[in-house]
Amino acid sequence: MRINKAETLKNLLAQEDTDGSNTITVDDKGPKHFVVTGENGETLEVKGTYYLANLLQEVWLGNGGLNPDNVRMKPLERVDYLMRTHYWRTLSRRMDADNILATLTDEKRSSDKAYLYVPAADADGLEYYRRITAAHPQIEIIELPAPPFSDGLLAEIDEKPGLLALKYDKAADAPLPYVVPGGRFNEMYGWDSYFIALGLMAHDQYDLAKGMLENTSYQIKYYGKMLNANRSYYLTRSQPPFYTPYLSAFYRRYAERLPQSWLAEHLAVAIDEYQNVWMNPQTHLFADIGLNRYFDEGRGRPKETEPGHFNFILQQYAAKHGVSIEEMERAYDAGEIKDAGLDRYFVHDRAMRESGHDTTTRLDDVCADTACVDLNAIMYRIETDIAALIADYFPQGFAHNGTQHTADIWQAKAKARYDAVQQYLWNEADGTFYDYNAAAKTQNRFVSATNLLPLWAGLCSQEQAERTVKSQLGALLCAGGIASTAPISAEIRGPERQWDYPYGWAPHQILIWEGLQRYGFEREMHEAAYAWVQMIVRATVEYNGLIPEKFNVVKGSHKTDVEYGNVGAVFDYVPAGGFGWTNASVILGIAKLTDGQKAGLNALADSTP
Repeated sequence: MRINKAETLKNLLAQEDTDGSNTITVDDKGPKHFVVTGENGETLEVKGTYYLANLLQEVWLGNGGLNPDNVRMKPLERVDYLMRTHYWRTLSRRMDADNILATLTDEKRSSDKAYLYVPAADADGLEYYRRITAAHPQIEIIELPAPPFSDGLLAEIDEKPGLLALKYDKAADAPLPYVVPGGRFNEMYGWDSYFIALGLMAHDQYDLAKGMLENTSYQIKYYGKMLNANRSYYLTRSQPPFYTPYLSAFYRRYAERLPQSWLAEHLAVAIDEYQNVWMNPQTHLFADIGLNRYFDEGRGRPKETEPGHFNFILQQYAAKHGVSIEEMERAYDAGEIKDAGLDRYFVHDRAMRESGHDTTTRLDDVCADTACVDLNAIMYRIETDIAALIADYFPQGFAHNGTQHTADIWQAKAKARYDAVQQYLWNEADGTFYDYNAAAKTQNRFVSATNLLPLWAGLCSQEQAERTVKSQLGALLCAGGIASTAPISAEIRGPERQWDYPYGWAPHQILIWEGLQRYGFEREMHEAAYAWVQMIVRATVEYNGLIPEKFNVVKGSHKTDVEYGNVGAVFDYVPAGGFGWTNASVILGIAKLTDGQKAGLNALADSTP
């Protein structure tokens, strides 16, 4: 039916949006009953919060046309529809002439100039970015030499914070696209991209999924690692290394569309990342025990954090040095106050940020000394994925940099890691895996969602899987899904951290569902997936389609007041793309549900006032 968009929108909000949020939610006090009148006199009667929110979304997104069937969609169909037709597109970015200025914006840093760093070795990229920025004198192109980057160069870059270029496709004369997490983010994030890609592939969004994989490969080639994100202040650290699992999943999904030479190119990059980044004993490898750690090559306070973020720790050192917190921060950053203890704290803090779990009590002040269960599970998966790719596509071996790589060689690497994990990370008494502090030579007996990741990687026996599920899952599974950790002891003093209890995050859910399914825990998988998906679907039903970054899984609520707020929780009319990996978790989680569970979630549409 055809409607007067402006008039319908005005009348709908005036009647139903009683709190002035430009959304229709359960918190509004309107009659929850609205009649739309079309230009030809036809009417559409809409009742209830959920259907009224659908109506608002359709009116806002439309151009005077209104499809009643879209308003009447049940929740599971509706969320899938919005992701396919709106959310992924809204979250997509491309560093082209039309978008370069907006993309360079970063609310965390400000300067009169907008800096774009382009690898000096990428001649085609340099030519393109110089061409499209010629009309923007406020943009300065800075050529970046090949890694490794000296401390002096990093200090210079820190004075001119900007964006790092991504891959330019000469044939298309355009940079490749990527998907941002959501909200304020304009940059491409490392481990977010893997989980987002799982959602994209579920929706057969080939170009976007391929673009992000190609951009990740570009980062490893020109910046030395898969970056935390393509901002200049992230040149010193990576994130959980999902590039190889991403490559394996993507190529197996789309092998018929890609030549084997494409796989060979990316497999070489995967091997380079493994050897040069993660198996480097100067940074990421505990060579004496054969296990890996997270590590950031930068020094001092991470500058990308929000004001006041480190006040808890700075106040302790400010008191020690007899200055205010503000003066302590300024003088420490300027090198006027030197303190080895604070230096060491930031070594651990930076490493924790590379873990993606920024921040968590589990890794606070210990991360750089810790062989984490999650990282070593991912490393084992990398080794077995590379072995499987070689076995399946290069059975005669894969030659790279003068070395003949075979499946047997990579299986041997995986076997060595398996043995090290058994020796250092498995706790026989507790029946679970724990992080290992290599400096203290002891396990950190911390109940965490990450302790379950060996199931995802296939890094444990069936008996160990059973004992781990028994000892960990029950302590973590809440009404709204799996919490990041068990409740934090009251004896641990410090700020509330967003990767601790009672908060839950999409990547943990996705990996643990896959692990449970891999080892035959179907009932537990259904239960965990349903807890998470029903919480999100209820939020979409009650709060105008909302899909944010994280949740309080104990309360089953998106209303969180913890580090960095909750990206994606505030919007007008229709969610601005939701949040990348949370979107993916909904699509992947729905596929894990029984028919009865799906029916129950769809019933929320009519049971919500």
